[in-house]
Amino acid sequence: MRKFQWTVVMASLAAAGLAQFGPVLYAPGRTIKDQGISLKSWGSGTIAETDEAAYEGTNSIRISTRNYFQGGIIQLEKPVDLGVAFKDPSSLLRLMVFVPGSNTVFGGRGPIGGPMGGPIGGPMGGPLGGPGGLNRGGQTNRRQGGGGVGMGGPLGGPMGGPMGGPGLRGAGGDPELRSVRVVVTTTDGKRSEAYAPIERSQASSTTDRGWQSVGIPLQAIAGFERTNKVVQSIAVAGDSPATLFVGDIRVLTDETPITGDTNVRELNLALGDEVQLVAYGFAGATPLEYSWDFDAKDGISDDAMGQVVRRRFRKPGQYTITVTIRDKFGLKKPFTTTIDVTVNP
Repeated sequence: MRKFQWTVVMASLAAAGLAQFGPVLYAPGRTIKDQGISLKSWGSGTIAETDEAAYEGTNSIRISTRNYFQGGIIQLEKPVDLGVAFKDPSSLLRLMVFVPGSNTVFGGRGPIGGPMGGPIGGPMGGPLGGPGGLNRGGQTNRRQGGGGVGMGGPLGGPMGGPMGGPGLRGAGGDPELRSVRVVVTTTDGKRSEAYAPIERSQASSTTDRGWQSVGIPLQAIAGFERTNKVVQSIAVAGDSPATLFVGDIRVLTDETPITGDTNVRELNLALGDEVQLVAYGFAGATPLEYSWDFDAKDGISDDAMGQVVRRRFRKPGQYTITVTIRDKFGLKKPFTTTIDVTVNP
């Protein structure tokens, strides 16, 4: 099945399978003031409401992060009780996220530059420059920081205080953002956390404007089961220096089973040919991971991981490639499909 055909199938499944929305923590189309939301920096990260990008309406929340301990905190004036939703294993905390690339252009009214981060780091930490802002009339502008290495420690105090960390790279562009850390604080003063992947592959499933759904099952948020489940705030940070936009945060019930396909179903190759293989998975808002076994004769095992892989067969014969698509959090039944391969002498 070709990719454009599979996109149509995913859209149909999305309409049928994702169904029920639960409590809303941050809604697009309304200002944070109207929603009783306040924003607070976490560590040396920055956070602000912006109209540079929007999932729906005109505004979103822009977060500049450096590492898992530095980003932004979304504080709720009216805490949200997720106790009922937590009982359902198909309930997810869903964030709509947009990560601009180096070629992202925002329409404009002149440049808007983000602040340079102040000095951070522990006894061994040197000063770090913060990520630059997004230019309204041009491309992403990321200022590079300086050197030191800090002694970062565990989360503590109100949100851990300033944390030390590795310095930004002095040249060559930002590292790629691969995952986000979400820390949930409840009204009983307890904190729980989860890590969710950001899919940057060209084969990833995103909306037509680059927004993607990041879903975390409530039962997969570490420590949340020990809280009173009444959410006071949500902190968001990433694994590398980057800017991301959050356009929506809510709970939804997602019972969509995992389904998938590949870019090819059969291959007829000459000995030594290299082929690129792509898997397309869909499970509503559930994040997925992909594993590949290149020869079923020796038992199913994970020979490669990732949505896109390359393979060269060095022996002639018949092969069966097995692709397994899994729920990253292990709450849904995996989906498996195969590719038949003939390698000619």
